[in-house]
Amino acid sequence: MELRSKLQSQGLWELYSNMELTMIPVLAAMESHRIHVDTESLKTTSEMLGTKMKQLEHEAHQAAGQMFLVSSSTQLRTVLFEKLRLQDRCENKKLPKTLNKQQQSTSEAVLLQLQDLHPLPKIILEYRQVHKIKSTFVDGILSCVMSKNSISSTWYQTSAVTGRISAKHPNFQALPRQPVQITKKQYVQGKEAEVVTVHPRAMFIPQDGYTFLAADFCQVELRLLAHLSSDPELQRIFNNPQADVFTMLASQWKGVSEGEVSSEDREHAKRIVYSVVYGAGRERLSGILGVSAEQARHFQDSFLHTYREVQTFIHTTIQQCHKQGYVVSIMGRRRTLPHIHSTDWGVRMQAERQAVNFVVQGSAADLCKMAMIRIFSQVSSSSSLSARLIAQLHDELLYEVEDSQVEEFAVLVKNTMESLQHIDCLGVHLKVPLKVAVSSGKSWGSMSELHLPQTSLPPSS
Repeated sequence: MELRSKLQSQGLWELYSNMELTMIPVLAAMESHRIHVDTESLKTTSEMLGTKMKQLEHEAHQAAGQMFLVSSSTQLRTVLFEKLRLQDRCENKKLPKTLNKQQQSTSEAVLLQLQDLHPLPKIILEYRQVHKIKSTFVDGILSCVMSKNSISSTWYQTSAVTGRISAKHPNFQALPRQPVQITKKQYVQGKEAEVVTVHPRAMFIPQDGYTFLAADFCQVELRLLAHLSSDPELQRIFNNPQADVFTMLASQWKGVSEGEVSSEDREHAKRIVYSVVYGAGRERLSGILGVSAEQARHFQDSFLHTYREVQTFIHTTIQQCHKQGYVVSIMGRRRTLPHIHSTDWGVRMQAERQAVNFVVQGSAADLCKMAMIRIFSQVSSSSSLSARLIAQLHDELLYEVEDSQVEEFAVLVKNTMESLQHIDCLGVHLKVPLKVAVSSGKSWGSMSELHLPQTSLPPSS
């Protein structure tokens, strides 16, 4: 009773009873359903990556002119900065130091800056990439395989501060969306090096007679930003159902027609938007886009100048957080940020970034949970549908569906998710429509988009 009255007094009771409690059976069902894995393929991939790592170690020793432990940052630091003295060849660039001991850092950012000066940094970057894929995505998955070549993640409802769900053993949400290409050296003279594609997602396969179906909220965080900021330009883009959002953004921002927007411009627009929303500094953005910090700042400023209400929304959110000590998502989820009053500028700035991030990302997490609940209850009450939710990847839901029910279920999922523009019981009425893309495939790595007939939306409840 005491906890109930605390939740009620903070306006959290509806969120708790309508969402968090109803999530429990959904997560329980998701955990009890196992996903099939191609273990043979994983084992072969693991061996191939192991061979590649040995090759790269050998190359690193040759480039360095000595033997050293490639995975040790201390030994790598000695080679890069004491033996090769690469920092001296970095004109007018200050290399970042490690936080605690103020030594030269061997982080990815530093190696990227040094890669044109000497072959070693590039070899180390590739070694780390291969090591990460092998240890996390291949051996990591293999270590979780149960009998009958299947896997079941553990899902956590309350571990992320934003209200997102997280997964462990294995962490499905961290598996790379895109395949990674790795070059295999050939030891026969005159023979081209072979490029091998490693795609951890392709190792997951539905059981016989079933198909994977994924439903993805398109640009949900940006749509929420348009709703929360009430920016007329952003809203205009989202209210045009045919629009490609990032192409339109790039064309408005660059002052060119949509036909003149290159794929690079589109990607730039995407990165800039998210850097603005999540408070990535210009150094970080300049690293991502490969431009100077000055250019990155100019990009961010010109974006905020075009979409002025976004800037207002960011300021208002931060001011509210200063005043109340907490921020709230669209469904009433709260995050308290005690550091918002810190006297340390860096600590306070981080809390301000977290405040804005939470309002947008926490709201997106809420929408995705609501989608899981609604679809689950529709499948449970249906006499014929047998679809099972097997993974939640933030804005995306992955189901295993009987081959004969794919289209029927895809329509249900798309309509249910898009109808969440209005959720009466939680007082949610978004000013822009939600858009959901549905894809299907016979492995999680080979999904292709399903084009469904337009149907009318079911009434919201």
